[in-house]
Amino acid sequence: MAENGKTPPVAITLKYGKQSISAPVPPGWNVRTAHTPHALPIASPQERLSAFLENPVHCRPFDAVFAEKQSVAVIVPDITRKAGVKTLLPIIMDRLEGLGIPADRLKIVFATGIHSAQTEEQKRQIAGNAMFERYACIEHDCRGEFSDKGGFAINRHVAEADGLVVIGAVKAHYLAGFSGGRKAILPGVSTYGHCLEFHRLCMNPAGPGRHPGVGPGKLAGNPMHEKATLAARSAGVDFLVNTVLDEEENFIFINAGDLETSFAQACRFAAGYQIVPVGQRASAAIVSCGGWPLDINFIQAHKALDAAFGAVKPGGAILLAAECAGGTGNPGFLKWFDYGPSALMEAELRRNFVINGQTAYATREKTEGARVALLSRLGADDARRMGMTPVGSLEEGLAFCEKSAEENADVLVIPDGGLTLPSAE
Repeated sequence: MAENGKTPPVAITLKYGKQSISAPVPPGWNVRTAHTPHALPIASPQERLSAFLENPVHCRPFDAVFAEKQSVAVIVPDITRKAGVKTLLPIIMDRLEGLGIPADRLKIVFATGIHSAQTEEQKRQIAGNAMFERYACIEHDCRGEFSDKGGFAINRHVAEADGLVVIGAVKAHYLAGFSGGRKAILPGVSTYGHCLEFHRLCMNPAGPGRHPGVGPGKLAGNPMHEKATLAARSAGVDFLVNTVLDEEENFIFINAGDLETSFAQACRFAAGYQIVPVGQRASAAIVSCGGWPLDINFIQAHKALDAAFGAVKPGGAILLAAECAGGTGNPGFLKWFDYGPSALMEAELRRNFVINGQTAYATREKTEGARVALLSRLGADDARRMGMTPVGSLEEGLAFCEKSAEENADVLVIPDGGLTLPSAE
């Protein structure tokens, strides 16, 4: 089936880790592709940011905000989020030093939340060599040292700074509505206990299942968004920089300014770009996370699985291509699957909520509602333990979908499942 007048693809090509993989389309397939719309890259991201520093969204100019500050922490995402930090960070730091704040009073804090610690090379990749060498670069530890700020315990380096700048990547998030912005504080630089409380909000307090307000693209009535916003207000975020990048990591949106107003503006853009109508649900979906670092581990890769699940018919087939070079992402993740069906996993979560147990529960829900194959570097037994069929190649994964789907299958290919959110009827 041609899409938008285009010739149907003869091969399916997906990003997988730091490489691409390809295989012929099986005969008889009607293939659709869920692509984000073309967006013109910003010619000079540095100039665009500089313009917003002078004329920000709903707040005073950057220089006026930080003129009297004695120290500043700049909070940036970890390696699992693409925000273009390396390009924009020098503009921010040069501006702060130009206001008379010495380099030794400026800190870069990586908002890792509960994620695994990063390597030095990964931190250099995010900040850039020059920034990494010049400024203190601090890895957040959710079980590390904390101080109170506005009645909320956060990373002590953040709490002790006079000023706070956040650089964040905005895109649809399967629970919190959108990533970026306020999430830099909670869960980004918060205690493990606060992170636990934050993620527990995804569960319906009246039970069973999830809170009706959580989900991709949802902000109004979303308790996770509301809690994170309250935490960011309490922490006193002075200035927010929001970015949206395309699948080639080009900047297609930048704004900066007030914590809530600029973030809301960025979310509206991200929704228009990332939420892609695909018509009726497909009988099978082939999804890649978009390569590294979005498929760095299974916990991160699950977001692409979530995107595909919402676009297939009940009982349909899904092939998830996610390298998972970092394993599952948490040493206790797989044990959750030993509880059995999702109903028993949910019961245990309500007794003893564990953040990554929630991701395991979400995975089990999908393997109960669809037939899922996994192409990854995880062990075959681990894939089966999660309720998925392990496959060793893209060709084998396509054959799995061919067996599982009906004849003349309507197949949806999602090349960048970490970025694209298909919206099905």
